[in-house]
Amino acid sequence: MLELIYMKYIDRKIEAGIIKAAKTMPIIGITGPRQSGKTTLARNLFREFLYVNLEFPDHRAFAEDDPREFLLQSKKMIIDEVQQAPKLFSYIQGFVDEEKDRQYVLTGSNNFSLMEKISQSLAGRIALFTVLPFALTELRKTFFNHHADASFRGGYPRVLVDDNDPTVWYQGYIQTYLERDVRQMTSIHMMDRFYGFIKILASRAGSVINYAEFSKESGVSINTIRGWFSVLVASYIVYILPPYFSNIKKRLVKAPKFYFYDTGLLSALLGIHDKEGIGTHILSGQIFENFITSEMIKNEYIHHQSHRLFYYRDHDGLEVDLVRERGDRIDLFEIKKGAIYRKEFTKNMQQLRNLFPKVANTSVIYGGSQTLRNGNINLISWKDMDTLQDTIPKR
Repeated sequence: MLELIYMKYIDRKIEAGIIKAAKTMPIIGITGPRQSGKTTLARNLFREFLYVNLEFPDHRAFAEDDPREFLLQSKKMIIDEVQQAPKLFSYIQGFVDEEKDRQYVLTGSNNFSLMEKISQSLAGRIALFTVLPFALTELRKTFFNHHADASFRGGYPRVLVDDNDPTVWYQGYIQTYLERDVRQMTSIHMMDRFYGFIKILASRAGSVINYAEFSKESGVSINTIRGWFSVLVASYIVYILPPYFSNIKKRLVKAPKFYFYDTGLLSALLGIHDKEGIGTHILSGQIFENFITSEMIKNEYIHHQSHRLFYYRDHDGLEVDLVRERGDRIDLFEIKKGAIYRKEFTKNMQQLRNLFPKVANTSVIYGGSQTLRNGNINLISWKDMDTLQDTIPKR
């Protein structure tokens, strides 16, 4: 099985940061959604480490019943789903403080639980990384021939590497997630309503979060909706995009937006059964916006630079899809599904260049195939997301 993992392994761009951190840090923490490739990545990079998976009841029981003896199995260990055995954290702290040749790689898919334990016991001893489903920049440019195919298949390795049917695989993922992970994280007795809630979220992807509206549509209290939303954020199902604030004297929309981390999962929740269904769906524009936004989010995590993305909208209707902070400068991005550039794509950004004094780049990411510079606007094909990390080259 391990040999098969290596044979099918696709390099992840986050590897360089992990390898560098492992040279100086006794603990590497890898978090992210289930099935995003955390375990495969860890086992590929740290092949000499003993691997244990706390999803297995016997491994979990051993870790909980006798954490010291469990950790004495090896001085170098990969512990998968480590949050399943909370007692381990204090012992890991003690071992790495006393024995400098010990090293641990800890993975987890429950961000709230994992981060709570890390802050309590491992602060200053651990380097943390988030592994999300594959980004376009990690795949060959010929992997997808159209953004609709990329949106439909998403980025989960089981779909892309093992060539599973996206419709079947994502449905199974949703069911497994609902029945196991959600119940572990919170006491949800109304699973049918919760399932209806996440389908409502799918139909609103890219919208401003409105707990009152979600509560009314789902038929549950606002507090329940807030709790459910927190579960989805902690499990890397949805991402919260905050509004951008500056000293501009305008009334701003202050509520954050939300997007799905993966459009394959989003498509499944919307009931889309093939890539052709993406283009004809009533929400095709929103799906493309979510697709590009999720790619930007993935690239931020790949380069260990999270929390730099925002959106801007004021009550006068002036808005831009993405604002990225980069030092004391900002980049502005509009996202347009159309395959042909139109002048109106850039209207808002031209106005915002006059309002924001430190705009470095203004770019339109669109559904076409050409990447070029048009005046002071960069026109970026969805296939060329790798050009967006820092500066946009002139072409």
